[in-house]
Amino acid sequence: MVGDSNSKMKPHGLEFLLFFSSWYCLGARADASPVCVIPAAGDGSDDSPAIIQAFQDCGKGGQITFSANTTYYVQTVLQLHNLSNVQIDFLGTILFSTDVRYWIQHGSYYHFQNISIAMEFSGEYITIDGHSQGVIDGQGQVWYDLALGVGGLFGRPIPFSLRNANHSIARNLEIKQSGKWNFVIIESHNITADNIFISSTSDDFQANPGNLGNTDGFDTLYSDDPGSTNIYVQNLTCVNTAGIAVSSLGQYQGQFDLVENITARDIKLVSSRNGAYIKTYNGISVYYPPQGGGNGTGRVQNVLFENFYIQNITAAPVLIQQCTHWGGYNVPPCADFPATGFTFQNVTWKNFTGNTNPSVGTTVASLACSPKSNCTGFTFTDIDVRPPNGTATLSCTNIHGYDEKCQPV
Repeated sequence: MVGDSNSKMKPHGLEFLLFFSSWYCLGARADASPVCVIPAAGDGSDDSPAIIQAFQDCGKGGQITFSANTTYYVQTVLQLHNLSNVQIDFLGTILFSTDVRYWIQHGSYYHFQNISIAMEFSGEYITIDGHSQGVIDGQGQVWYDLALGVGGLFGRPIPFSLRNANHSIARNLEIKQSGKWNFVIIESHNITADNIFISSTSDDFQANPGNLGNTDGFDTLYSDDPGSTNIYVQNLTCVNTAGIAVSSLGQYQGQFDLVENITARDIKLVSSRNGAYIKTYNGISVYYPPQGGGNGTGRVQNVLFENFYIQNITAAPVLIQQCTHWGGYNVPPCADFPATGFTFQNVTWKNFTGNTNPSVGTTVASLACSPKSNCTGFTFTDIDVRPPNGTATLSCTNIHGYDEKCQPV
Protein backbone atom coordinates (compact mmCIF):
# COMPACT_ATOMS: atom_id res chain seq x y z
CA MET A 1 0.00 0.00 0.00
CA VAL A 2 1.24 3.44 -0.87
CA GLY A 3 -0.30 6.39 0.91
CA ASP A 4 -0.20 8.68 3.89
CA SER A 5 -2.25 9.29 7.03
CA ASN A 6 -4.22 12.00 8.84
CA SER A 7 -4.35 14.10 5.78
CA LYS A 8 -4.68 17.58 4.54
CA MET A 9 -3.30 17.25 1.06
CA LYS A 10 -3.18 18.89 -2.34
CA PRO A 11 -1.61 16.98 -5.02
CA HIS A 12 -6.93 3.21 -5.25
CA GLY A 13 -24.47 -3.13 -17.46
CA LEU A 14 -25.65 0.38 -17.97
CA GLU A 15 -27.96 1.49 -20.74
CA PHE A 16 -29.58 4.64 -22.07
CA LEU A 17 -33.30 4.85 -21.37
CA LEU A 18 -34.98 8.03 -22.60
CA PHE A 19 -37.89 8.85 -20.37
CA PHE A 20 -38.98 11.65 -18.07
CA SER A 21 -38.73 11.18 -14.36
CA SER A 22 -37.39 13.07 -11.35
CA TRP A 23 -34.01 13.35 -13.08
CA TYR A 24 -33.18 15.10 -16.30
CA CYS A 25 -32.17 13.46 -19.54
CA LEU A 26 -31.32 16.15 -22.04
CA GLY A 27 -31.93 13.95 -25.04
CA ALA A 28 -29.54 12.45 -27.52
CA ARG A 29 -26.85 14.57 -29.06
CA ALA A 30 -26.04 14.32 -32.75
CA ASP A 31 -23.59 11.54 -31.92
CA ALA A 32 -26.36 9.74 -29.96
CA SER A 33 -24.47 10.08 -26.67
CA PRO A 34 -26.80 10.45 -23.66
CA VAL A 35 -26.55 13.46 -21.37
CA CYS A 36 -27.88 13.37 -17.82
CA VAL A 37 -28.09 16.17 -15.27
CA ILE A 38 -28.83 14.81 -11.80
CA PRO A 39 -31.36 16.80 -9.77
CA ALA A 40 -31.28 17.05 -6.01
CA ALA A 41 -34.46 16.65 -4.00
CA GLY A 42 -33.56 19.80 -2.11
CA ASP A 43 -35.23 18.72 1.12
CA GLY A 44 -32.44 16.67 2.71
CA SER A 45 -33.86 13.34 1.58
CA ASP A 46 -31.69 10.70 -0.09
CA ASP A 47 -30.51 11.67 -3.57
CA SER A 48 -28.83 8.30 -4.14
CA PRO A 49 -31.68 6.84 -6.26
CA ALA A 50 -31.46 9.74 -8.70
CA ILE A 51 -27.69 9.41 -8.88
CA ILE A 52 -27.88 5.66 -9.51
CA GLN A 53 -30.54 6.14 -12.18
CA ALA A 54 -28.43 8.67 -14.05
CA PHE A 55 -25.44 6.34 -14.07
CA GLN A 56 -27.62 3.49 -15.33
CA ASP A 57 -28.91 5.62 -18.20
CA CYS A 58 -25.80 7.60 -19.14
CA GLY A 59 -22.91 5.57 -17.79
CA LYS A 60 -21.84 4.20 -21.16
CA GLY A 61 -20.65 6.73 -23.67
CA GLY A 62 -22.48 9.56 -21.96
CA GLN A 63 -22.07 12.68 -19.84
CA ILE A 64 -23.32 12.96 -16.25
CA THR A 65 -23.45 16.23 -14.34
CA PHE A 66 -23.81 17.00 -10.65
CA SER A 67 -25.12 20.57 -10.85
CA ALA A 68 -23.26 23.58 -9.52
CA ASN A 69 -24.43 25.23 -6.30
CA THR A 70 -26.32 22.05 -5.44
CA THR A 71 -25.96 19.69 -2.47
CA TYR A 72 -26.66 16.01 -3.03
CA TYR A 73 -27.52 14.12 0.16
CA VAL A 74 -26.21 10.55 -0.02
CA GLN A 75 -27.68 8.10 2.48
CA THR A 76 -27.14 4.92 0.45
CA VAL A 77 -23.96 3.27 -0.79
CA LEU A 78 -23.12 4.18 -4.40
CA GLN A 79 -21.66 1.27 -6.39
CA LEU A 80 -21.34 2.85 -9.83
CA HIS A 81 -20.05 -0.06 -11.89
CA ASN A 82 -19.58 -1.11 -15.52
CA LEU A 83 -18.98 2.42 -16.74
CA SER A 84 -17.27 3.13 -20.06
CA ASN A 85 -16.30 6.24 -21.98
CA VAL A 86 -18.17 8.48 -19.58
CA GLN A 87 -17.59 12.10 -18.57
CA ILE A 88 -18.67 12.88 -15.01
CA ASP A 89 -18.77 16.57 -14.08
CA PHE A 90 -18.81 17.12 -10.31
CA LEU A 91 -19.91 20.74 -10.02
CA GLY A 92 -21.88 20.47 -6.78
CA THR A 93 -21.38 18.91 -3.33
CA ILE A 94 -21.96 15.34 -2.25
CA LEU A 95 -22.78 15.16 1.47
CA PHE A 96 -22.70 11.71 3.04
CA SER A 97 -25.05 10.92 5.91
CA THR A 98 -23.86 10.41 9.47
CA ASP A 99 -25.93 7.24 9.94
CA VAL A 100 -23.21 5.17 11.58
CA ARG A 101 -25.32 2.03 11.80
CA TYR A 102 -26.16 2.10 8.09
CA TRP A 103 -22.59 2.53 6.88
CA ILE A 104 -21.22 -0.15 9.18
CA GLN A 105 -23.78 -2.61 7.82
CA HIS A 106 -23.91 -1.63 4.15
CA GLY A 107 -20.65 -0.09 2.97
CA SER A 108 -19.03 -1.71 -0.06
CA TYR A 109 -16.59 -4.18 1.52
CA TYR A 110 -13.00 -4.88 0.52
CA HIS A 111 -10.95 -7.45 2.41
CA PHE A 112 -7.70 -5.51 2.88
CA GLN A 113 -7.89 -4.06 6.40
CA ASN A 114 -11.66 -4.66 6.23
CA ILE A 115 -12.25 -1.35 4.51
CA SER A 116 -15.70 -0.03 3.66
CA ILE A 117 -16.41 2.23 0.69
CA ALA A 118 -19.28 4.68 0.37
CA MET A 119 -18.88 5.60 -3.32
CA GLU A 120 -16.95 3.62 -5.92
CA PHE A 121 -16.56 3.80 -9.69
CA SER A 122 -15.56 0.90 -11.92
CA GLY A 123 -15.15 0.45 -15.64
CA GLU A 124 -12.89 1.98 -18.26
CA TYR A 125 -12.17 5.38 -19.73
CA ILE A 126 -13.92 7.20 -16.90
CA THR A 127 -13.23 10.91 -16.52
CA ILE A 128 -14.29 12.50 -13.24
CA ASP A 129 -13.77 16.27 -13.19
CA GLY A 130 -14.67 18.59 -10.36
CA HIS A 131 -13.73 21.69 -12.34
CA SER A 132 -12.18 23.07 -9.13
CA GLN A 133 -15.62 23.44 -7.53
CA GLY A 134 -16.84 19.91 -6.83
CA VAL A 135 -16.76 18.79 -3.18
CA ILE A 136 -17.16 15.35 -1.61
CA ASP A 137 -17.88 15.70 2.12
CA GLY A 138 -17.72 12.56 4.26
CA GLN A 139 -18.90 14.33 7.45
CA GLY A 140 -16.16 12.45 9.24
CA GLN A 141 -16.40 14.05 12.67
CA VAL A 142 -18.92 11.47 13.83
CA TRP A 143 -16.43 8.75 12.87
CA TYR A 144 -13.48 10.45 14.55
CA ASP A 145 -15.46 10.71 17.77
CA LEU A 146 -16.56 7.10 17.51
CA ALA A 147 -13.14 5.67 16.65
CA LEU A 148 -11.08 7.79 19.06
CA GLY A 149 -7.98 7.18 17.00
CA VAL A 150 -8.63 3.47 16.29
CA GLY A 151 -7.74 3.47 12.62
CA GLY A 152 -9.06 -0.02 11.92
CA LEU A 153 -12.52 0.45 13.42
CA PHE A 154 -14.83 -1.57 11.18
CA GLY A 155 -17.22 0.28 8.90
CA ARG A 156 -15.56 3.67 8.67
CA PRO A 157 -16.56 4.69 5.12
CA ILE A 158 -14.16 5.82 2.41
CA PRO A 159 -15.97 8.47 0.34
CA PHE A 160 -14.22 8.03 -3.02
CA SER A 161 -12.78 4.99 -4.80
CA LEU A 162 -11.74 3.88 -8.24
CA ARG A 163 -12.20 0.12 -8.03
CA ASN A 164 -11.52 -2.17 -10.97
CA ALA A 165 -11.11 0.91 -13.13
CA ASN A 166 -8.82 1.24 -16.13
CA HIS A 167 -7.59 4.19 -18.21
CA SER A 168 -9.43 6.63 -15.97
CA ILE A 169 -8.93 10.14 -14.56
CA ALA A 170 -10.04 11.96 -11.41
CA ARG A 171 -9.15 15.65 -11.26
CA ASN A 172 -9.96 19.06 -9.82
CA LEU A 173 -11.86 17.73 -6.79
CA GLU A 174 -12.01 18.48 -3.09
CA ILE A 175 -12.48 15.57 -0.68
CA LYS A 176 -12.95 16.51 2.95
CA GLN A 177 -13.81 15.04 6.33
CA SER A 178 -13.49 11.45 5.24
CA GLY A 179 -14.69 8.77 7.64
CA LYS A 180 -11.48 6.83 6.98
CA TRP A 181 -9.14 6.99 3.97
CA ASN A 182 -10.07 9.70 1.50
CA PHE A 183 -9.27 8.27 -1.94
CA VAL A 184 -8.46 4.61 -2.55
CA ILE A 185 -7.50 3.03 -5.87
CA ILE A 186 -8.19 -0.72 -5.93
CA GLU A 187 -7.20 -3.28 -8.56
CA SER A 188 -6.96 -0.61 -11.23
CA HIS A 189 -4.59 0.26 -14.07
CA ASN A 190 -3.50 3.45 -15.80
CA ILE A 191 -5.08 5.88 -13.35
CA THR A 192 -4.40 9.63 -13.22
CA ALA A 193 -5.29 11.73 -10.15
CA ASP A 194 -4.61 15.42 -10.70
CA ASN A 195 -5.26 18.54 -8.62
CA ILE A 196 -7.06 16.81 -5.74
CA PHE A 197 -7.39 18.76 -2.48
CA ILE A 198 -7.88 16.60 0.61
CA SER A 199 -8.53 17.75 4.17
CA SER A 200 -9.61 15.93 7.33
CA THR A 201 -9.56 17.73 10.66
CA SER A 202 -11.10 17.04 14.05
CA ASP A 203 -12.74 19.76 16.15
CA ASP A 204 -13.14 17.61 19.29
CA PHE A 205 -9.80 17.94 21.03
CA GLN A 206 -11.12 16.72 24.38
CA ALA A 207 -12.36 13.33 23.23
CA ASN A 208 -9.94 12.98 20.33
CA PRO A 209 -6.95 15.30 20.51
CA GLY A 210 -6.22 15.66 16.83
CA ASN A 211 -5.73 11.91 16.20
CA LEU A 212 -7.92 11.15 13.22
CA GLY A 213 -6.72 7.57 12.94
CA ASN A 214 -5.92 6.56 9.35
CA THR A 215 -7.55 9.30 7.34
CA ASP A 216 -4.98 8.63 4.64
CA GLY A 217 -4.96 10.85 1.58
CA PHE A 218 -4.35 8.33 -1.22
CA ASP A 219 -3.97 4.57 -1.03
CA THR A 220 -3.40 2.00 -3.75
CA LEU A 221 -4.28 -1.68 -3.40
CA TYR A 222 -4.05 -4.65 -5.72
CA SER A 223 -4.99 -8.10 -4.45
CA ASP A 224 -3.95 -10.43 -7.29
CA ASP A 225 -0.31 -9.52 -6.58
CA PRO A 226 -0.54 -7.63 -3.30
CA GLY A 227 1.23 -4.30 -3.35
CA SER A 228 1.57 -1.33 -5.67
CA THR A 229 3.60 -0.84 -8.83
CA ASN A 230 4.36 1.87 -11.38
CA ILE A 231 3.21 4.93 -9.40
CA TYR A 232 4.30 8.49 -10.12
CA VAL A 233 3.50 11.31 -7.70
CA GLN A 234 4.49 14.94 -8.31
CA ASN A 235 3.73 18.42 -6.97
CA LEU A 236 2.12 17.42 -3.69
CA THR A 237 1.72 19.53 -0.56
CA CYS A 238 0.88 17.81 2.75
CA VAL A 239 0.09 19.54 6.06
CA ASN A 240 -0.16 17.67 9.39
CA THR A 241 0.18 14.25 7.80
CA ALA A 242 2.24 11.12 8.42
CA GLY A 243 4.28 11.83 5.28
CA ILE A 244 4.80 9.86 2.09
CA ALA A 245 4.71 6.17 2.92
CA VAL A 246 5.36 2.77 1.48
CA SER A 247 3.71 1.00 4.35
CA SER A 248 1.62 -1.76 5.90
CA LEU A 249 3.92 -4.32 4.29
CA GLY A 250 3.99 -7.76 5.90
CA GLN A 251 0.76 -7.23 7.82
CA TYR A 252 -0.85 -10.43 6.52
CA GLN A 253 0.90 -13.59 7.63
CA GLY A 254 2.25 -15.66 4.74
CA GLN A 255 1.48 -13.01 2.12
CA PHE A 256 4.12 -11.58 -0.21
CA ASP A 257 3.84 -7.84 -0.89
CA LEU A 258 5.43 -6.27 -3.96
CA VAL A 259 6.15 -2.54 -4.30
CA GLU A 260 8.22 -1.41 -7.27
CA ASN A 261 8.80 1.46 -9.67
CA ILE A 262 7.62 4.23 -7.36
CA THR A 263 8.55 7.90 -7.84
CA ALA A 264 7.55 10.75 -5.50
CA ARG A 265 8.97 14.07 -6.65
CA ASP A 266 8.56 17.76 -5.77
CA ILE A 267 6.86 17.22 -2.40
CA LYS A 268 6.30 19.79 0.35
CA LEU A 269 5.61 18.55 3.89
CA VAL A 270 4.58 20.99 6.62
CA SER A 271 4.30 19.96 10.29
CA SER A 272 4.04 16.33 9.25
CA ARG A 273 5.43 13.36 11.13
CA ASN A 274 7.84 11.66 8.74
CA GLY A 275 9.15 12.65 5.36
CA ALA A 276 9.53 9.73 2.96
CA TYR A 277 9.46 6.39 4.72
CA ILE A 278 9.09 2.64 4.38
CA LYS A 279 7.69 0.47 7.13
CA THR A 280 6.87 -3.19 7.58
CA TYR A 281 5.36 -5.34 10.29
CA ASN A 282 7.62 -7.49 12.44
CA GLY A 283 8.12 -11.25 12.17
CA ILE A 284 5.25 -12.51 14.29
CA SER A 285 1.52 -12.16 13.79
CA VAL A 286 -0.02 -10.61 16.89
CA TYR A 287 -3.78 -10.17 16.95
CA TYR A 288 -5.46 -9.75 13.53
CA PRO A 289 -5.55 -7.12 10.77
CA PRO A 290 -6.46 -4.36 10.53
CA GLN A 291 -5.46 -3.59 14.12
CA GLY A 292 -2.73 -6.21 14.34
CA GLY A 293 -0.96 -8.68 12.10
CA GLY A 294 2.59 -9.33 10.94
CA ASN A 295 4.89 -12.09 9.68
CA GLY A 296 4.36 -11.40 5.99
CA THR A 297 7.17 -10.95 3.46
CA GLY A 298 7.82 -8.79 0.44
CA ARG A 299 10.04 -6.88 -1.92
CA VAL A 300 10.47 -3.13 -2.42
CA GLN A 301 12.57 -2.01 -5.36
CA ASN A 302 13.22 0.91 -7.66
CA VAL A 303 11.88 3.67 -5.41
CA LEU A 304 12.84 7.33 -5.81
CA PHE A 305 12.02 10.10 -3.33
CA GLU A 306 13.28 13.35 -4.85
CA ASN A 307 13.02 17.08 -4.19
CA PHE A 308 11.36 17.10 -0.77
CA TYR A 309 11.00 20.36 1.15
CA ILE A 310 10.32 19.68 4.81
CA GLN A 311 9.16 22.21 7.40
CA ASN A 312 8.83 21.53 11.14
CA ILE A 313 8.69 17.76 10.71
CA THR A 314 8.19 15.86 13.97
CA ALA A 315 10.07 12.59 13.29
CA ALA A 316 12.81 11.32 10.98
CA PRO A 317 12.52 12.80 7.46
CA VAL A 318 14.19 9.71 6.00
CA LEU A 319 13.06 6.43 7.57
CA ILE A 320 12.92 2.67 7.27
CA GLN A 321 11.59 0.65 10.17
CA GLN A 322 10.53 -2.99 10.31
CA CYS A 323 8.91 -3.14 13.71
CA THR A 324 5.28 -2.14 13.18
CA HIS A 325 2.94 -4.20 15.37
CA TRP A 326 -0.38 -4.19 17.15
CA GLY A 327 -0.52 -1.38 19.69
CA GLY A 328 -2.14 -3.51 22.37
CA TYR A 329 -0.86 -5.79 25.10
CA ASN A 330 1.37 -8.90 25.07
CA VAL A 331 3.40 -7.76 22.07
CA PRO A 332 6.83 -9.44 22.18
CA PRO A 333 9.94 -7.33 21.60
CA CYS A 334 10.69 -6.74 17.94
CA ALA A 335 14.23 -8.07 18.45
CA ASP A 336 12.78 -11.46 19.38
CA PHE A 337 10.78 -11.71 16.14
CA PRO A 338 12.46 -9.55 13.49
CA ALA A 339 10.81 -9.10 10.11
CA THR A 340 11.94 -11.96 7.88
CA GLY A 341 12.24 -12.41 4.14
CA PHE A 342 12.03 -8.80 2.96
CA THR A 343 14.22 -7.44 0.18
CA PHE A 344 14.78 -3.72 -0.36
CA GLN A 345 16.85 -2.66 -3.33
CA ASN A 346 17.52 0.47 -5.35
CA VAL A 347 15.90 2.97 -2.99
CA THR A 348 16.98 6.60 -3.34
CA TRP A 349 16.43 9.72 -1.25
CA LYS A 350 17.60 12.78 -3.21
CA ASN A 351 17.58 16.52 -2.50
CA PHE A 352 15.83 16.81 0.87
CA THR A 353 15.87 20.32 2.36
CA GLY A 354 14.20 22.11 5.25
CA ASN A 355 14.08 21.77 9.02
CA THR A 356 12.85 19.53 11.81
CA ASN A 357 10.90 20.13 14.98
CA PRO A 358 13.03 20.32 18.18
CA SER A 359 11.41 17.10 19.41
CA VAL A 360 13.25 15.13 16.73
CA GLY A 361 16.69 15.86 18.13
CA THR A 362 19.42 15.76 15.52
CA THR A 363 18.49 12.57 13.61
CA VAL A 364 17.38 13.36 10.06
CA ALA A 365 17.70 9.81 8.71
CA SER A 366 16.93 6.59 10.57
CA LEU A 367 17.24 3.44 8.50
CA ALA A 368 16.86 0.16 10.39
CA CYS A 369 16.77 -2.98 8.30
CA SER A 370 15.93 -6.23 10.05
CA PRO A 371 18.86 -8.66 10.41
CA LYS A 372 16.70 -11.17 8.52
CA SER A 373 15.99 -8.81 5.61
CA ASN A 374 18.22 -7.65 2.78
CA CYS A 375 18.75 -3.90 2.15
CA THR A 376 20.97 -3.12 -0.83
CA GLY A 377 21.47 -0.39 -3.41
CA PHE A 378 20.48 2.48 -1.11
CA THR A 379 21.45 6.02 -2.14
CA PHE A 380 21.36 9.29 -0.16
CA THR A 381 22.11 12.46 -2.12
CA ASP A 382 21.93 16.08 -0.94
CA ILE A 383 20.17 15.46 2.38
CA ASP A 384 20.16 18.96 3.90
CA VAL A 385 17.39 18.86 6.51
CA ARG A 386 18.57 20.79 9.54
CA PRO A 387 17.64 20.38 13.21
CA PRO A 388 17.08 23.60 15.17
CA ASN A 389 19.79 22.59 17.64
CA GLY A 390 23.01 20.80 16.86
CA THR A 391 24.33 19.12 13.75
CA ALA A 392 22.25 16.70 11.68
CA THR A 393 23.03 13.02 12.17
CA LEU A 394 22.14 9.86 10.27
CA SER A 395 21.66 6.35 11.62
CA CYS A 396 21.88 3.11 9.61
CA THR A 397 21.43 -0.47 10.82
CA ASN A 398 22.01 -3.47 8.54
CA ILE A 399 22.12 -1.29 5.41
CA HIS A 400 24.50 -2.90 2.92
CA GLY A 401 27.39 -0.62 2.01
CA TYR A 402 26.96 1.82 4.93
CA ASP A 403 28.22 2.02 8.46
CA GLU A 404 26.10 2.95 11.49
CA LYS A 405 26.38 6.64 10.60
CA CYS A 406 25.24 6.00 7.02
CA GLN A 407 28.72 6.60 5.65
CA PRO A 408 29.82 4.45 2.69
CA VAL A 409 32.12 1.58 3.54
